[in-house]
Formats: sequence, C-alpha cells, structure tokens
Amino acid sequence: MTAKRTPKTSRTKAKHQVWHSLLRFGLKTTLVLLLTLFVYLIYLDSKITTLFSGNKWQVPAQLYARALELSAGTHLSPQNLLEELARLQYREDPRLNGPGQYWTEGRRISVVRRPFVFADGAVAAQRLDIDFGGDFIEKVSSNGKAINRARLEPQLLQHLVSPEQEDREIVSLKQTPQPIIQSLMAVEDRDFYQHHGISPLAVLRALWNNVLAGHTVQGGSTLTQQLAKNMYTDAERNLLRKVNEALIALVLDYRYSKDEILEAYLNEIFIGQFKDNPVHGLGLGSKLYFGKPLAELRPHEYALLIGLIKGPSYYDPRRFPERALSRRDLVLDMIAEQGILNHDQHNMAKAQPLDVIPLGAHLQGRFPAYLDQVKTELRQQVPDAAVWQQGIRIFTYFDPAAQQALEQATSKRLETLKPDIEVAAVATDYQTGRIKAMIGGRQFQFAGYNRAISARRQIGSIIKPVVYLTALAQPQNFTLGTVLQDTPLTLRSGGQSWSPQNYDKKLRGSVPLIEALAQSLNIPTVRLGMQLGLNSVKDTLQKLGLERDVTMRPSSLLGAVELSPLEVSQLYQTIANKGQHVPLASLAAVTSAKGTLIYQRKMQASQRVRADATYLLQYAMQQATQTGTAAALSQQFPGVRFAGKTGTSSDYRDSWFSGFDHETSLVVWLGRDDNQPIQLTGGAGALPLFSEYFRLQAPNSLFRAVPPSVNKVLISRMSGRPVKETCVNVLLLPAISVEMPLQDSCQ
Repeated sequence: MTAKRTPKTSRTKAKHQVWHSLLRFGLKTTLVLLLTLFVYLIYLDSKITTLFSGNKWQVPAQLYARALELSAGTHLSPQNLLEELARLQYREDPRLNGPGQYWTEGRRISVVRRPFVFADGAVAAQRLDIDFGGDFIEKVSSNGKAINRARLEPQLLQHLVSPEQEDREIVSLKQTPQPIIQSLMAVEDRDFYQHHGISPLAVLRALWNNVLAGHTVQGGSTLTQQLAKNMYTDAERNLLRKVNEALIALVLDYRYSKDEILEAYLNEIFIGQFKDNPVHGLGLGSKLYFGKPLAELRPHEYALLIGLIKGPSYYDPRRFPERALSRRDLVLDMIAEQGILNHDQHNMAKAQPLDVIPLGAHLQGRFPAYLDQVKTELRQQVPDAAVWQQGIRIFTYFDPAAQQALEQATSKRLETLKPDIEVAAVATDYQTGRIKAMIGGRQFQFAGYNRAISARRQIGSIIKPVVYLTALAQPQNFTLGTVLQDTPLTLRSGGQSWSPQNYDKKLRGSVPLIEALAQSLNIPTVRLGMQLGLNSVKDTLQKLGLERDVTMRPSSLLGAVELSPLEVSQLYQTIANKGQHVPLASLAAVTSAKGTLIYQRKMQASQRVRADATYLLQYAMQQATQTGTAAALSQQFPGVRFAGKTGTSSDYRDSWFSGFDHETSLVVWLGRDDNQPIQLTGGAGALPLFSEYFRLQAPNSLFRAVPPSVNKVLISRMSGRPVKETCVNVLLLPAISVEMPLQDSCQ
C-alpha cells in the first residue's frame, strides 16, 4: 500500500527544488560573470599593455634657442650675460651650491651651469667662472683651470603643439629628486609600495581625515587608480567608471613594476592649462609655474606643485593665490608630519611667497617670422610629420637677445611712421650663416604674411655693391680710384629711351669709383654696369647666393630687381664674409627625445668671389658709413666702423639698409603692402632702425686684415691710374697688386 503524501511534504520538496534551481542559476550566473570578467580583464590587459608598453603619449617637439657660447675673446658684456641668466631663470645665490645659480663679484660672474643634453652630447652641471674686460670675455675657468669653451643650456622657446593637444615634457624617475617623490606619496598615496593597485585602507583613512577636517583634504584613490583614470577612462563620474578604474589599476599593478607606474604618473598627471593646451606631468608643470627644471624646486615650490594635482583650476595660483597658498601650506604640513622636512625647513617653506612666474614666462615668447623659417627647413630635413610628435628636440640659431633688440628697435622706429608702413628685418651671424633674429611685419608677435621671407620688393641701391664688386674682381681693369663719368646718359632700347639721374639731380663730371659707391651716384653706376655687361652683374648676383633667375635690364643696375629681405641677407652674407658663401640657416640640429641625432647642419663654405676684391668693396662701403649716404652711423657710433649700403626704390616705394659690423649683418626694409610711395629714402627710413638695433646690442667695430695681395697705392684723381709719390691731387687707396706700370705723368 502506497504511503500517502502529506501537503507539508509536497511543499518542502517544492521549496527545495526552487532553492536548487536558484542555486544552479546563481552558480551559472556567477560563472558567466566570472567568465565575462575574465574575458574583460584579458581585453583590458591587451589594451593597457599596448598603450603602456609603446609610445604612451604624443610628445610635442621642443624648440630651443641657440646655446650661449663662452670663450676668451667673445664679444659679450657682463650685462649681456646677466640678461641671459635672467632669461634662463637662474637665481642669484652666493653659496653656488646647485645648478641654476650665479653670483657676481667684481669683474667676475660665477655660474653653476645646469646639466643638459645637447645635440652633440650631454654635459654635466659645472661651475664656471667668467672674467670680463670691458665688453669682452677675458677668461673662462672651472675649478681654477682655464677652459677653452663652455656653453650655457639653450632656452626653451616653444613646444610645437596643435590646438587642444596635450603638452608635456618627459622626466624619468631618476631625474626626480627623492624629496619630491616622497612628498608626492605622502599626500597622494602613502601605501603605494605596499598595495596592489587599490587600497581600501587608503579610502578609510581619507574618509576619516576628511571628517576631522570638515571638508575634503585627501582623496582615496591610489596613484595607480589616478593613472588609470587619466590614461584609460573618460571624465564621466559614475560607479561603472570607478569599477573600471579599479580593474585597470589591478592590471597595471600586476603587469608593471611600481617604479614604472610611478614614472608614468609623473608624466601623465594633469597639472594646468597653457592657452588651448592641457599641461600634463610634473616636468613641464615645474617650468609652467616656476620657470625651472623639477630638480631645482625648493620645498615651498614643489609643495605647491603637488598640491595643484588635486585641482589645477580651483587652486590656480595666478587666479586664486589665497586658495593656492592655503593648499600649499596644507601639503607642507602633511610632508612635515612624515618627516620629509624638519621643523626649520617646514617653517622656512611656509614663510615663502608662492613665487610663481607670469603665465607663459617659461617660454621665450612669440616670434612667428623666425618660426616660419625653422618650419620650412624642418620640413626639408625631417619630412615625416609624425616624427614631430615623438618628442624630438629642435636646436635653432635663434638669439633671444638679438630678437629682443630687433623688436625694441622696430617698435621705436614705427612710433614715428604712418601706420600703413610695414617692416621686415633679418639679423645674421654672417661668418657662420646663422640666422639670429627675424621680423616679418609691424605686428611682429602675430603670425601672418611674413615679409622677411615672402615679400619681393625692388631693392634700389642695395644692388650697387654687386655692380662694383663685379668691377673690382677685375683688378687689371678697375681699382677704387678708377675714374667714372657722372655726365648725362641716355640709353635706348626697343624704341624707348631711359635717362637715369642722381638722387640730388646734380652732375659731378669725373669721379673716382670709391666716391661713386660711397655717395650712391646713379649715373656712374649705370655706366660701369653697362661697361661690365648685364650678364656679368647677374653672374655676380648668383655667386653671392641668389638662387632664382632674374631678368636683367639697364634699370636693374639701380635696383629694379625684386628680392626678399632674406635673399638680400644671403647676398650680403657673402659680401661681409670676404667673398665666402655660407647658406643661411635657422636650423642647427634635430635629435630624438633620447638624444639620437636625426639631423645636424654642416656649414658648407665656398669661396665664391675673390677675397681681395671683397676687401676693396668693404673699404668703399665703410666710406659710405663715414662720409657717404649712411654717415649718420659715424655720428651715432664715433670710433666704431661699419660697412653698409642704403637703398631706395623708384618713387620712394621702398626704404632699405643693409650693413654689418665685425660679426653681425642686418638687413632692414620699410614699405607698404600696396606698393605705394612712403616718401622715405634708405637713409631716412631703414637706417635709423639699423642704428637703434646696434645701440641696444653694442656693436663690435669692423676690422679687416689686409690681404697679402693688397697694397696701398697712390692713384691720380685725374686718370685713375697709379702714379709716383711726387704727384699731387692723388688718392691713397688699397689696390690689388697687378702688373700695372706707374704713369710717367701725374695727369
């Protein structure tokens, strides 16, 4: 007989079946979730390792100025050196116990140079003692021993970043001082080296400290979680993102060493904003706020930098100094509690001001005209634009002191001119072909039409030295005393006639060649050019460095040739450099972020024109600055020698001056973009800007050794031929020694 089931038994069995079903469902769900989590962790691991092990960041190219070279005999005044040290954010400190410090005592300036990786290798920090004699360096020594040559590190000019691109400078953990690392962990993650990416204890401790303080003073996220948030998650605040952040932190901690994670954090953390670009990492943050490397920060400075991690906008020391000061002092208290600072250091640090530099002062400033030239050369030498985003370091010949002087001189000159008159100028070291400074327009701090490179304008009498050099390169036919005729001249071509006139509309009859050039006489120049032949003058133009083909007409002999200021600079580089042509360049070298050389300029000099002929030409051009059309220079700089030439195009549309001292050549142009007259000659318009530049830069008087082939010769003013010492009405002039017999007659 079958036992009868009771209702209670049936209910119990059904209940067990439900629980078994729920248990099976729970187990299956758990397995599915675990499997999903496992698959997701594999995905995260792949994503994390791909980014973390490769190029973690797009690092913008860093653009540097020239490195100031220090050696005995260098034309550099003590004031010039102090100004350079100020640009590099060196501190005056008599202890001289660390990089970035200097001290002045009498005629000596002592500097502890910072370590730096140049294109040709790394140099360590080093104390340098520089002794001066007037405006020249007498001696450079280190540890009591004279050294031939030393360099200061170049100034960082710009980061080549596109709008909204992240900006950073990579620092290694080894480069970061231990007190900064210890302070960072004391504030952000005390248990960093103990936990596995996440720290429940840190969350509880932060909660307790925040309750005691009555407001948020400490976060609960580990450094690893903060790194995960910055590198791998979006900015949206929700529970799912926090879970994702924790999982990524676990994977990071499993995959990488603590030092690797900490180094990544130092370079990834958001620290502020500069213009349109977010600034990441303590390396660039140190320069953004204090203008110096991370290794040189003092406790009150790195405490502020660490404090800003909590909220760079909220604690912005430039906008909210009281908030920033309060946050900095709180950080100082926290790191003092951990024993990183002793009592005296803590009190001294809290007594300091914020010491934040003005926004943007960590960079040189805006110089778009020069940057145009750098980018042009960079595209030629490093055509792969992707390489530009790999932290390459670009070394240029940009001279901050020269650029500053050129901008100041330009501003002063433009104050007295009509607002529609534009300007362009190029300063070069003509011996090396280095472009030192450039201005492309009156709004020289803003990008736009770069007249220094792109504006081709008639050059006027700037071309005359080319004509006279063509003649002087033929010593058997021409000397500085050769007689030229300043008499009426009419040239006919194609049914048209042209009668050139001198600037003052006067005629002088017979004039020596040197006087015709110094006084910029038009008629003798045209006569000479036609005698030489237009093709010969064109050939000299190309020897001097003109790379374009130009059509030569008789009017071209008076400057009816259109060139840019940069092209004129190249011509005058060869003239100033004794006929030795060196292609002008702004780009010195390019290296990878690790210092591997990608490109280095090799100075290719070639003797294009006879050195003795250019000596004679420079002798005549010096006369132009002493008694000729640029005589104002001798009045402003008594005892200083320049060589130069004014230039004025037809109808006073363009005003030019090109000249040089012993080391620097400067080309200046003034004109209107619509090519209308400006009613200024070269002497009245461009020359005052040239003069003001050298007043600010202190000229180095031009000196030229006499070539072996040149001797002083008495030349008759009447015939232009060498004569005996007994003759009168003669000129004593340098001349190239050739078989030229003395005249028996003094006439």
